[in-house]
Amino acid sequence: MALTKPALSTVKAGDPVTAQAWNTIVSGVSDLYDAVLAFGHGVLDVSVRFNGDPVSDAQVVAVPATGDLTPIEAVQLYGTVTTYTVVGVTAGQWHVFVSAPGFQSQSQDVTIPASGPLVFNLVSAGVVVPDLFGVTAQDALTQLSALNLNVDVILDVLGHEVPKTSLPPQYQNQPILDQLPPAGTVVDPTAQRLRLVVATALEQAPVVTMPSLVGLSYDEVASVLDGLGLKVGKTTVQN
Repeated sequence: MALTKPALSTVKAGDPVTAQAWNTIVSGVSDLYDAVLAFGHGVLDVSVRFNGDPVSDAQVVAVPATGDLTPIEAVQLYGTVTTYTVVGVTAGQWHVFVSAPGFQSQSQDVTIPASGPLVFNLVSAGVVVPDLFGVTAQDALTQLSALNLNVDVILDVLGHEVPKTSLPPQYQNQPILDQLPPAGTVVDPTAQRLRLVVATALEQAPVVTMPSLVGLSYDEVASVLDGLGLKVGKTTVQN
């Protein structure tokens, strides 16, 4: 409701107040009350969830069904708060719209004052990225392929790029240490690709126990070392 300032006049002490002047005062006070009440002082709590967990990046907007009031956007989640709050709603019918990246938009009607929180259970508009931490690289690629999710690049912890189309044997059983986007993110499988970080495959050099060669001839030494896969290098003869 628009508030119109009435015509005001000043009087001196002892001057009589006419009925018209008094009615103007009463009418102005009444208009003031109506205008203040039209601002709204009600609160609506809106719970936005996916698989039972709060959705933290949703946009919640309440629109009055009638009248000339403007839409009101809810306060975003913060700290430990898990319910969106729309402040300033008036009594009556309202339309509430909810949207969030990766989810289908929804709307509901509610009558203010509401008896409890308005609950939205969102429906995914894409694929939820699984938690791949600790999963072997080969199993991780198998899981992503089943979800039609493509991998953009695989790096080991040393920054070396690992072939993703034909995973080298030394990496197949190495665990995934990091992923992007993180687990739980809803992505469009036709447009978004994943990046993985896998543990480095360690290569252990073969180790042999060196036998005693004291007292053996050169040919005997060469024969013993050859049996261990070793070769005689530079030799020094001392008299």
